[in-house]
Amino acid sequence: MFIERSDYVSEIKLPWDDDSEAIRYEYVNPRKTFSEKYAYVVTSVLIILGIFTKYKLTLLLALLLLLSLLTKKYVAVTSKGLEMCNDMKITKTNEVWEWSKIDAITYEKKPAEPDKILLYFTKGDLTRRFFFKEEDKERVFDLAHKYNKKIKVYDAYEYKENLKHFKKELKKTKRRWQK
Repeated sequence: MFIERSDYVSEIKLPWDDDSEAIRYEYVNPRKTFSEKYAYVVTSVLIILGIFTKYKLTLLLALLLLLSLLTKKYVAVTSKGLEMCNDMKITKTNEVWEWSKIDAITYEKKPAEPDKILLYFTKGDLTRRFFFKEEDKERVFDLAHKYNKKIKVYDAYEYKENLKHFKKELKKTKRRWQK
C-alpha cells in the first residue's frame, strides 16, 4: 500500500498543475512500512470489534484511522504562496498560505535526507514544514521574495548555535546572581 511519490505524479488534478512557477515538495514517508501494515491490521481489528461487540465507538475510530492512512498530501510553492492539497478519497481540501501572510522561511539540512532540504514556512504562530529538493531551495527563496519582500529567511543551524551560546551566557549570569 506504500506509494512512492519521488516522481510526484498524482492521480488527481492539482490546482498548481498549470502554474509554471510551481515548485513541488519531495514526499518523505514518515511511517515505516511495518507500522503502516500494522495500522491496517489494527483498523481491521477495530472494525471487527465494532461489528461484533457492543462498543460501536471502535467503528468510528477504525474509520478515522483508515481515513488517515488513505489521505494523500500534495504541497507546492506557487505564485499564490504555499499551497497544500489533501486528497482524503471522500473529499479534497485545498489550503493556500498567501505570500503576504507568510512571515518567514527557515531551512534546515537533515542528515537522514542528504539530497533534500527541510523548509519551515511560518505564518503568524503557525509553522508547516516540508522537504524540497536541495536544488529548489534558492528557487523557493526567489519566488518568496518576488511576491513578498518582507519575508525573512533563517538558517536553523545558525539559530541553534546562537541558542546554545545564549544558554551558556544565561548560566554564567545565573551563577553571578547566586554569589
